Amino acid sequence: MNPLIFILLLVSCTDDFNSCYSNNTMAKIYPTAQACEQAMVPSIKKSAFYGQQVFAQCINIHPQLHQQKVKLIWSVTNHGNFLLKSQNVNDKRSTVHKEDILPTLPSLLRSSSTNLLHKKL
Repeated sequence: MNPLIFILLLVSCTDDFNSCYSNNTMAKIYPTAQACEQAMVPSIKKSAFYGQQVFAQCINIHPQLHQQKVKLIWSVTNHGNFLLKSQNVNDKRSTVHKEDILPTLPSLLRSSSTNLLHKKL
């Protein structure tokens, strides 16, 4: 059994990164890192709109957390750097993942903070 599951999160931003958006339909769960990474480019192409930047990132979650509520917390800087971390709702510890090149992605978890509009940092 794989000790981790992987979530692909997509985030769409205006060209100037002034506002960004993601929701639960922009997140998918994958059993392996390879499957998640292979889905990244097709997902970005499918989600891309004229005049928008789309970010995608895979993040790993322990399977036992999949049975609990997990938040995905993300932000995009005014330089276009995408920041993503996961946090168990019942635990204050979090894992931070930073991606400067690739666009971002959302997840299909029971509780997530992806259904929010985020402004640049």
